[in-house]
Amino acid sequence: MMQAIILAAGQGSRLKQHNNGKPKALIKLDKARLINYQISIFRYFGIKDICIVIGYEGDMIRSVIGDHCHYINNARYAETNSLYSLWLARDWVNNDLVVINSDVLAHPNIIWHLAVNHGNSLVYDSASGTDDESMKVELAGDKLRHISKSFAVIEESKGESLGILKFKASDTKLLFSEVEKTLATGGVNQWAPAAFEKFARKKAITCIDIAGFPWVEIDYAEDLKNATGSVWPEIRKAINSPPYNQAFELLIHSNPERLQGGSHVSY
Repeated sequence: MMQAIILAAGQGSRLKQHNNGKPKALIKLDKARLINYQISIFRYFGIKDICIVIGYEGDMIRSVIGDHCHYINNARYAETNSLYSLWLARDWVNNDLVVINSDVLAHPNIIWHLAVNHGNSLVYDSASGTDDESMKVELAGDKLRHISKSFAVIEESKGESLGILKFKASDTKLLFSEVEKTLATGGVNQWAPAAFEKFARKKAITCIDIAGFPWVEIDYAEDLKNATGSVWPEIRKAINSPPYNQAFELLIHSNPERLQGGSHVSY
């Protein structure tokens, strides 16, 4: 059974005043939160073994999600980045793996494209990736060559990575080996793609262009406006229509007052 890791430890400092100090994973979409949607779309595609790496206000996330997921606590969230959060989950992984950032809102068809690909894969948008802040990809054919925000690294950007990748079970040991090496050489305050690039030098990562499907990585106030005013309404149409509607009938209900229950947290 495929597993998923949601990286949700960050402070989201650029959005704090627009999200009442909550983690970005708890951005509200109608009656649900962003992370509710991510979990529900994973479950729709049969990914039910889900680990959330929490940190900043992690108890808020636990209170919303409850005991339906495994939790790993990044106590060093203030001084680390997504690479370190991913490394913390190394002992939990034992199958095919999807990794996603908790601030990504993506149409369900995007996840479908990833789920049906049998190899290591990454989704990217060829219509995006021209600004300094985007995580750009450079390709060799349809395989990942470089991934970075820096134009000094990316000679010819082919688009923007969405921050959603899949790794085969047989390659996850190599993935976490590269994560550990990258931490050792560059420190804990790095993005996970620093290790993905090193992994791609040894094992191919197929890059899937999803241009045309709505998605957004929510970093700034304008991203939040785009998410709630444009991207989410399009996604809402999709999950209220076949083939997704029956699976999502019970989704969009989260209870921020919910007790933590018996959720398992690793420290």
